[in-house]
Amino acid sequence: MIDHFVAFTKGGIIKWQHSPSSAANVTHIVNDLISDVFIEESHPVQDSTYSKDIYTARWAVANDQGLVFVCIYKTLLHLPWVGQLVTQARQLYPQLDENEFAAWFHTKLASLEAETVKPEPTKAPAIEKIESVETDSAASGASTPIGGKTRRRGKKGKKDEPVEKKKKGVMRKWGEDGQALDVGSDDDEALDFSSGPSGAQAVVEDVDLASYGGANKQGDFVLKQLGDDEPPIPSKSRFGFLKNIMGGKTITQEDMDKVTAKVEEQLMKKNVAKEVAVHLCDQVSRSLVGCTTNSWTTVEQTVQQAMADALRKILTPSASLDLLHEVQRHKKLGGGRPYVISVVGVNGVGKSTNLSKIGFWLLQNKMRLLVAACDTFRSGAVEQLGVHVNRLSELAGRQGTGEVELFAQGYGKDPAHTAEKAVEYGQKHGFDVVLIDTAGRRHSDKHHHGWRGPGGH
Repeated sequence: MIDHFVAFTKGGIIKWQHSPSSAANVTHIVNDLISDVFIEESHPVQDSTYSKDIYTARWAVANDQGLVFVCIYKTLLHLPWVGQLVTQARQLYPQLDENEFAAWFHTKLASLEAETVKPEPTKAPAIEKIESVETDSAASGASTPIGGKTRRRGKKGKKDEPVEKKKKGVMRKWGEDGQALDVGSDDDEALDFSSGPSGAQAVVEDVDLASYGGANKQGDFVLKQLGDDEPPIPSKSRFGFLKNIMGGKTITQEDMDKVTAKVEEQLMKKNVAKEVAVHLCDQVSRSLVGCTTNSWTTVEQTVQQAMADALRKILTPSASLDLLHEVQRHKKLGGGRPYVISVVGVNGVGKSTNLSKIGFWLLQNKMRLLVAACDTFRSGAVEQLGVHVNRLSELAGRQGTGEVELFAQGYGKDPAHTAEKAVEYGQKHGFDVVLIDTAGRRHSDKHHHGWRGPGGH
């Protein structure tokens, strides 16, 4: 039933593969998967399903081994167990040698395919008593299979009585995996949501500003730190296995090797890259070897604090990031030109969403914002940004804070030209900040990397 199964490294080396003799050559599907998902990122990486031509590919990544497991089958075949097969293969491959894994795979595949082709018992329809000719006619019409056609000769010389018009069949819709999608009676309505129904108002729930932060002595709205209300780590957390080691002892390299191995494993299970996990654990190990834990302090707390210090050291910038201070200073000395913030990043990192969060924070500090829709490539990007701006505008109006407006020139335009016009518009109409939303950039996309911003810099 499947056409191909392969396990390969992220460097492209095939470690194990299986192809039925009757299956077609589908290696080009694997190449397209690597190109679209792992290189160009035109397909969401977190989605483990990829469709191409008449085939569907299911994959799973083992970050600790640097391996990718892919299973390819025809889309029209409904094989719900493929995801289970790929996941189990990812878990068992590091534990078995090649022969043991091959034996397990063929046995597992045979059992899954046997369950798929096993016919399901069907219940015979109940036979109802036919009381009249009219009931017989109605029943025969109702029991006609979907898509079947029947002809019935009317009685000669007698005008047919008006009958209820047969209900029109509902057109099926198919998903990428070949399964029929459930559709409602209103499915034929237009799917254009760019403008809501007449008289409709957006529903915006009240926001508890105390949960986001509060005003300082200068009256500026300051966001709450992420760790202010963090609960204590439960016993089954990633550091829970350290609780059996009490403080008051000198930590040796042997102690840290045991600890960092488990921490590294836990980090990689949370989809942290292996290089990052190793780097963090090395920094923690170097900072703790030879140190003595404080009295009544567990090694768990010591390692957790060292991990926090290592992350803080990596993430602490060398330049000032007091954005609000920079905006206020530019507002006084900028000569009417707005402060420009351009949000850039690769596909799917949340540029538009985080731009809206920055806009919410600036609105709480009574700034006038202009949001420039410069993602003129991705379909729906302008509409998505418009929804964010509408929600922020209504919220700001109800709270009496700042103002926000959207600047858009449609799709297919030069993003640099759109950004330049947005800055000019913001300066002309007295906006304090211009937030520029850009298109996702890939390392191989020369067209996007060729744009350096308004003015060519």
